[in-house]
Amino acid sequence: MTWRWQPPVLSPISSRALVNGMGAAMGFRPGLRETVVAALRERYSATDALLTDSGTSSLILALRKVLPPGGTVAFPGYACIDLTTAALGAGMRVRLYDIDPSTLSPDLDSVRKAFARGVDAIVVTHLYGYPADILGVQRVAAEHGIPVIEDAAQSAGGTLYDNLLGTFGDIAILSFGRGKGMTSGSGGALLVRKLELAGWTKLMRAELGAGSAGGLEVVKLAAQSLLAHPSMYRLPASIPALKLGAMVYRPPTEPRPMAAAAAAILHSALGMDEREVQYRRARAADLLSRITESHAVIPVQPIVGGESGFLRLALLDTGGRRLPRANIGALRGYPMTLAQHPQLQPMLLPGERAGKGSETLRDRLFTLPTHSRLNSSDLTLLEKWLD
Repeated sequence: MTWRWQPPVLSPISSRALVNGMGAAMGFRPGLRETVVAALRERYSATDALLTDSGTSSLILALRKVLPPGGTVAFPGYACIDLTTAALGAGMRVRLYDIDPSTLSPDLDSVRKAFARGVDAIVVTHLYGYPADILGVQRVAAEHGIPVIEDAAQSAGGTLYDNLLGTFGDIAILSFGRGKGMTSGSGGALLVRKLELAGWTKLMRAELGAGSAGGLEVVKLAAQSLLAHPSMYRLPASIPALKLGAMVYRPPTEPRPMAAAAAAILHSALGMDEREVQYRRARAADLLSRITESHAVIPVQPIVGGESGFLRLALLDTGGRRLPRANIGALRGYPMTLAQHPQLQPMLLPGERAGKGSETLRDRLFTLPTHSRLNSSDLTLLEKWLD
């Protein structure tokens, strides 16, 4: 029995970042939130950035801003369950559009049909670092006067025509949770590009207030960082109650500002992100070079003009349902479409279906780890598992 287990995703954290986080929690680094906001504005070519306690909170605020009370938003049929949480938190009704399983990108014909059924806004979600065709959706949405929210929580350094995902929507959502590649332990951000929206974010910043210190989050993140090493990950992975790698619904809470400690850790994480993205791309390229027709899988392909940040390597199984090998970090995708989320049923409009592409992803998608703690032996184990 080997004790080397791979975490599905690695969010690298330096010791210095943890020290800075604890210092911020103790009040030693005032004004750091403003520094982080400036860094995000520059990185994502945004007019302003609002720091929140989670990406879900940022999406709740965005939905409340661009939709009328009780309005209707179009969601992808296949996505993270946090979209369900956001719809409930914002009190919005939901229609669904389909996803092309070969690219993880919106099916534009399905988007047009959703618009024809009546929506007030649409959310475009980048999955596993793969770029969604947000430019195509924006063109269709402009014909109908429908605002587009870019959900870049899983953007993971992916690009579209050499621009970072998260730089396209008038409102874009980022998440810095522990499974997003770049983490501050918790927290999210809402990016805006129009001056009138920047005025709104300033009002929201004042309304949300100063935020908590977040010292306990630093302790949790330090422990999680240690246990995420392949020589240690078997310990938390063997505890079912932690539900590591599982889809877990969390009821909505009222949005809060990012904790001081999280802002300090994020400031350090921003400097580490580009190197980790390059690691992930190199490992994904190595894995892709090892995949042959005999493996009975089809790699998901980025759309034209796009380059994935490979939060995970996405593959479609053509040879029957596979049982993941948890010790090598192989996982199935989300086990349900959004149409099947029981929590979403009160907000889902009658007759809405996820679509065949979304159902294909539910049944056939699985993902492999790409992070920097994979070594050549790990890559060989993944290749053997595919056989």
